[in-house]
Amino acid sequence: MRPRLTLTASILTLSLALGACATEPAPALQEVEAEVPIAQSAVPLSPAARATAVIGANGKPVGISAYPAPLDAVKAGDMAAFLQMTSGLSQEDRDVSPLFDAFLALDRAADGDTVAARNILKTSNSQSDEEGETGFYAFLDAWLLAMDGRPDEAIERHRGAAGAMPGLTGDLSLAAMLEASGRPEQALAVYEFMTPAEIEAPEHQFDPKGLLYSHVRTVISRHALLLQRLGRIEESKAVYQKLADAEPEEAISYAAAIESLETGKNLDNEPLDVPAAFAQSLADVSRALQEQRIIRTIMMGGRIEGFDDQRSAFDQVALLINPKDEGLRAAVIDQLYESALYDGVAHVALSAPQETASLQIAAGQALIMSGDEAGARAAVARALEITDEDDRLRTLYGALQLRTLLNDQNGSSELVDEVISLASNQAERASAHGLAAEIKGQFGDLEAAAVHAAKARELDDTHDRRMALANSLGKIGEVNQALAILRTELLGRPNDPYTLNSLGYFLIEYTEKHEEGFKVLYRARSLAERDPYITDSLGWAYFKMGHLKDAQRLIEQSRAELKPHKHWEIETHLGDIYWHQGKKEEAREAWQNAIDNRPPARERAELEAKLADGLTSPRPERRPLPSVSIGDGEIDRQDI
Repeated sequence: MRPRLTLTASILTLSLALGACATEPAPALQEVEAEVPIAQSAVPLSPAARATAVIGANGKPVGISAYPAPLDAVKAGDMAAFLQMTSGLSQEDRDVSPLFDAFLALDRAADGDTVAARNILKTSNSQSDEEGETGFYAFLDAWLLAMDGRPDEAIERHRGAAGAMPGLTGDLSLAAMLEASGRPEQALAVYEFMTPAEIEAPEHQFDPKGLLYSHVRTVISRHALLLQRLGRIEESKAVYQKLADAEPEEAISYAAAIESLETGKNLDNEPLDVPAAFAQSLADVSRALQEQRIIRTIMMGGRIEGFDDQRSAFDQVALLINPKDEGLRAAVIDQLYESALYDGVAHVALSAPQETASLQIAAGQALIMSGDEAGARAAVARALEITDEDDRLRTLYGALQLRTLLNDQNGSSELVDEVISLASNQAERASAHGLAAEIKGQFGDLEAAAVHAAKARELDDTHDRRMALANSLGKIGEVNQALAILRTELLGRPNDPYTLNSLGYFLIEYTEKHEEGFKVLYRARSLAERDPYITDSLGWAYFKMGHLKDAQRLIEQSRAELKPHKHWEIETHLGDIYWHQGKKEEAREAWQNAIDNRPPARERAELEAKLADGLTSPRPERRPLPSVSIGDGEIDRQDI
């Protein structure tokens, strides 16, 4: 499979994202089957919870009867029904996870009833002697004291609970509480204590150092943001420069981020109040819990599959504390989207207390994926209508990509020109040309795509830009030039599975060096066995070598690993394999799947021809497979 140059949302704003920290996981929420009686609860709900209710055709909330189990309400983004169902469970059922009662307490806090919230936690705490549960409830209790306007008691309570919290979450939460309580200097001291003397960035996204680095980014980013809020701009820039020094290749992007710290452009940096700080801290814990579940599963030889109900429920309840937290809302949307829960995505985006352009874009993407193209077009139009000057460039990025998915070539062309004209610094201009390359390629203007990719690389000479340029050059027949780029990149990243994948796929797709391509892809998959895109690439290499059964096995595995999503290229590959095996109906079904998943214009035309006439190319000649080893794929400079 080619490098993943997908039409996903691009953001030009300062990247100061929340990180996550490892912790001992709490038990996942258990799906309570429909046959377990759930009482119609009269539990009071906060206004924030009521605002999440899914409204039926009669104009009224659908209520708990619409969902077989609490998990289904989470998938729909209906916290009103989820909390009612949770309250209606027996205490025995709620004791399955310490989170059930915590969720009820948090909604009481969102409603301002901290007394009721604390009483719920005390009741729950008395029913379990598990240290983790006790520590978690103590952490929540500290924040409830802060919500109640008792900062001294809250801080003291938090200091006692922080040691039981996972990883860095206790310290991050304490810093947030100190700032929200009007003690910024103490918060700064916490951040300084947490910042390591040496920072090492990961080599690539599969590098194990990436986990620690994400934690470091969180600490430094929040430290820099607090200094910026205090007006200490030079100190803020100096702190953030530590990340820039760790990633010298990303100098242009970091320069733009540091400029934002000085000017405020593209930087939404409101002071933390108690609800905002509380919601942020809850989100940190939620991420930590998920992260540890992933680590434990992988260490035990398993794999992460399906919807993470605990993470989503936790984040959605945290959002009740501060419904205005658009970053947390975006995280919830991403989780639902990843599991193809498009109705839930649209609901969470459109039920926010304030209508924003970015949420309209999120809803629009979900509507496209659920087949409501008219609704998606309306969402794009609304986003462009309500965006303000400061946010227009980011809105244009999202609108442009959605118009492209809607196959609106004229509308996309207009927005490409505006995006390029509005870009005001080098990083923005590079991003604008990079996106223009993707859009032009999607509509079949491959020469223009290559020109824009070259411009993006000229402005921002990074690994990703160079790889995108190589991909564009290959499509216009500049094979040798593209290969020189790919081989050079591999010298700098010899253990990066995606760099190996890009080179290997290029070799089998654009050259006759199929044996070399096979070896490179074999090494890529040995380093990232469960990546569906790399699995697809190796499967296609088997196909090119004439080994159709092996090709089918791997690419069907790739398809399964990507569920619930589909990718047009994987489906195309499967269709070609099926056809050459005499499975004509399966082939046509796969090709139709490919068309339905919005391939670029050139590939769409090829797929439509296959549907009409079948394949006219001969079955690949079966050739002996080369011997392979873990070292295959490594190169020397003389190979360039």
